[in-house]
Amino acid sequence: MSQPRSGPTVALRCFGADLRRRREAAGMTLQGVAETIKKDRATPARWENAETVPNPRMVAVLLDLYSTPAAERTEVLRALEEAKKPGWWHPWREVAEVGVIDLESAATGIRSYAPGVLPDLLQTTEYAEALMSLRNPYEDPAVRRLRLELLEARKAHTIEGRHGGVANNENRAGLWVLLEKATLRRRVGGPGVMTRQLDYLEAHIADVGSSVAIQVIPPGVPHPLAISLCGHLEILRFKEFGMGERLIQIGLHPAMTLITDDSDAVENYRMAMDVTSGYAPPRFTPLPLTSKDFG
Repeated sequence: MSQPRSGPTVALRCFGADLRRRREAAGMTLQGVAETIKKDRATPARWENAETVPNPRMVAVLLDLYSTPAAERTEVLRALEEAKKPGWWHPWREVAEVGVIDLESAATGIRSYAPGVLPDLLQTTEYAEALMSLRNPYEDPAVRRLRLELLEARKAHTIEGRHGGVANNENRAGLWVLLEKATLRRRVGGPGVMTRQLDYLEAHIADVGSSVAIQVIPPGVPHPLAISLCGHLEILRFKEFGMGERLIQIGLHPAMTLITDDSDAVENYRMAMDVTSGYAPPRFTPLPLTSKDFG
C-alpha cells in the first residue's frame, strides 16, 4: 500500500520526477501504466507528483515495465528509501510551513529580497520573538517556543550546514539578501533587541568565510523590485537533477505564501534582483546603520 505523507520532501519530489522521466522514456502514458498494474490512473499520478510513496514491490514492477537497466535499479530503490524518510523538521511539523522549509533546507543557494522586515534566516531569536508578538499577540506561548526552536534549527541547518549535529561547509546554502535601508530602521522590539540584531548582521558581513551576503539598497533608488511592489520574495536553487529553481513570494500568513517553478517567473525576478543588486554597495560594505543608532 502507498504511504500517505503530511508533505512532500525534496527527496520525494526528485523520486517522483525520476519515475516520470522513466515512464516517458519508455513511451508510456499514465493511463497505460495504470491499466498494466491494474490501478486507477490517479495512483501512478500521485507517485509522480510526490503525493504518496509507492512500496518497493510496486517500484520493482514499474522498473520492469520501464525496462530499467539492472545497474540502475539499486540506486532507484535507495532513492525510494530516502524518499520515505520524514524531513528533519518533522518534530516541528505542527508549526512548520512544510513546503517552504523543506525547499529551503535542500537549497544550495537562496536569493532574498526583504523590503519590510528581515528574512527569517537573518533574525536573532529576540527579533523573531518580538516580530511574532506583533503578528499574533495572543499566540499560545508553547506554540511560540516551538516556532523559535524551529527558527534556530533552520538557521543551523541552512546557514551553518549543521546536519545531524555536525557542521559541514559543503552542506551550507549560500544566502544572498537584498535589504531596503528602511528594513534596518524599522524597530522590532526595544533598542536592545535592534542593537543585538544589527551586531548579528555585522558579524556576518565581517566574516569572509560566512555563507551569507548582505547588500543594503540606498533609499530613494527606483529599482525594479520596488516598482513591482512584489513584497518579500526568495529564489531557491538546488543541486538535485530535475529540481528547477523555485520562486517563493512570502505572505503575512502561510496560506498567502506562493511557490512556483514557472521558469519565466523565476527568470523575471532573477533579472530584477540582478539589476537591483547593482544599485547597492557590495557585500562586505558595513551597514549604513550601526547598533549605536538604537542605543
